[in-house]
Amino acid sequence: MNTGSDFVSLRPLLAALLALGLLSACKDGNDGGPGAPGPETPPPAQEVTDIEVSLERWSITGEGQITFRMLVTNQNGEGVAGLPSATVLAAQLLPTGFSGAGNSTEWRFLGSETCNAKGECPGQWTDFANGFYDYQTGFNVNAAEGVTYSPDATQRLVIKVGGDALPDGSPLPVVNAFVDFTPPDGEPHYTRLIVGTESCDSCHTDLGRVRHGGRYNELETCTTCHSVNRLSNPENVLSGLAHSAHAESGLANFVNCETCHTGGEALPQSDNWALFPSQLACGSCHTAIDFVAGIGHPAQPDNSNCAACHNPDWTRSVHLMADKDAALGQFSAEIDSITPDLAAGTLSIIVSLSNPTTGEALASPDQLPYLNDLRLYANWGTAFDYSTRSAPNIRLESLTPEETPAPGQYRYTLTGLTVPPGSEADGGGAVAIQGRICRSGDTLTPCDNAAAVTTPILSQTQFFTVGNGMARRAVVSNDTCGSCHGDQQLNFHGARNDLSQQCQLCHNANMVASATAPNVTASSANYSHMIHAIHTAQREGYEDLSYPAPVSDCRQCHLSGDEGDSFALPLLSSVPPMAVDDGTYTSLEAATCAVCHSSATAQGHMAQQGAVFGGTLEMASGDKGCALCHGPGRTYDIAPAHGLAPAQ
Repeated sequence: MNTGSDFVSLRPLLAALLALGLLSACKDGNDGGPGAPGPETPPPAQEVTDIEVSLERWSITGEGQITFRMLVTNQNGEGVAGLPSATVLAAQLLPTGFSGAGNSTEWRFLGSETCNAKGECPGQWTDFANGFYDYQTGFNVNAAEGVTYSPDATQRLVIKVGGDALPDGSPLPVVNAFVDFTPPDGEPHYTRLIVGTESCDSCHTDLGRVRHGGRYNELETCTTCHSVNRLSNPENVLSGLAHSAHAESGLANFVNCETCHTGGEALPQSDNWALFPSQLACGSCHTAIDFVAGIGHPAQPDNSNCAACHNPDWTRSVHLMADKDAALGQFSAEIDSITPDLAAGTLSIIVSLSNPTTGEALASPDQLPYLNDLRLYANWGTAFDYSTRSAPNIRLESLTPEETPAPGQYRYTLTGLTVPPGSEADGGGAVAIQGRICRSGDTLTPCDNAAAVTTPILSQTQFFTVGNGMARRAVVSNDTCGSCHGDQQLNFHGARNDLSQQCQLCHNANMVASATAPNVTASSANYSHMIHAIHTAQREGYEDLSYPAPVSDCRQCHLSGDEGDSFALPLLSSVPPMAVDDGTYTSLEAATCAVCHSSATAQGHMAQQGAVFGGTLEMASGDKGCALCHGPGRTYDIAPAHGLAPAQ
């Protein structure tokens, strides 16, 4: 296997040109004119809350040491002197096909070292006391194991600073900076920019918190170390590790490769997943296959023949679910109108069916053989999180429409709506539509076809109001949930995937918690309690869940905008307290917060301030005044208490 030493070298030609230039420069023996001005020295930093690291110059000496100059500035562009430590990492990029036919580019680790606050420094470190720093590594790229350094290859230099404090005690946030180049200091001949850190942070919030104590927070740093000549376990090479870790998560979002491989000018190699299929990357998800042994796949000793069958178009079609999207594009179900009769507890609902691809109106559900369980669910009471935990529903394929107001429009009556006395005059309700289609590839097919697979449509929830009634408050959205789960790709109970509003039609304040559970509030199936419990691995069946972001980052899921944070106190006082199966109740805000803040000390604080645990319905109902201390802008505002900036 080649390791990087056989690159075509241009050094003899470059040496000749350089010699000619030197001779011509010596024609009169004068010192020459003044050089270009050096970099402008920034003013000294007065306060440091954030830092930026700019690599000003870099090169690799003839002896194999890496040298560079960096500028460190604060949030105001002022120079930060006195850095207590820095870590330097380096890698070399082997070009496409160099390590074997069919292989993409591959990083090979060259070396790393750290200068620390104790004065231990393998290299030569110079602090100019104005924000500029020079460094020359102690490690030698010619001594790297498992790779032969070549000056014609693309090199990567990574600098990590922060995670400690300046001499005056000012804490420094962690910053990773990198540059790819071809020696001595030119633009890289080729690159491997496949995924951006922004993709990772859309789910993880801060990639640095995933591993290694927060020291490394850019994907380019990860690829530098997670290379085949750095690790003893080949499964930890990043192209395999990233896929296997996300496949094990079970999140539907990661079936679509472009969830992470987003493309764009900044990621010119983001299509590598389709262009260069490999045993490492593919096998990390398709774990039942042993390519070399020929188990689950024709035997393949290496990657040289992968693209012969798995060409880019085929690979994209399969992993981007093109067939699924094409089939879903042929069916649309919309709720056109909802007319309530609250006295009778009924809703008259008009549903519109169409083929968006052709624009044609479709026949009624009972006449469409490719429909599977198209249903309407309804509940009343948007102001108090609904009147029942068992939302009445109807299955449309089993019914003959009562009326066809227009082509593709069908009227149905849904009965069984529970309307508590006194809520009729000013209130609101909701109707959700869900269902599945049957398809074979990109074609809709009858559900009794043996080749048919069922695919959920995107559920929708529509509100209706009476008098001064309002739609239910928006707490989360399908977009915020979708940052990890994909756009309505998480389906429960068959085809329910509107995570923003549909689930709450049943998972609401009418659910009852278990008095004998280790954490009583986490046992409730009320949506607000259940979701917090699932993401903190307290819910039965989710004990092994590892939430990918800090659980304290409420804005990862909750909406935040001009009207503030959807998690801000006070909560809606018209929502009833949490019921427990021993006949007691826990006040609303305490029940929500205690899912995470479950210690006796935390609950004692809540109770001391007026919250109720295990009281009567009357005692536990209403606002308990938590917002006096924990409301927006108050002394213990929830947002700053969770490490977030105050709402704007």
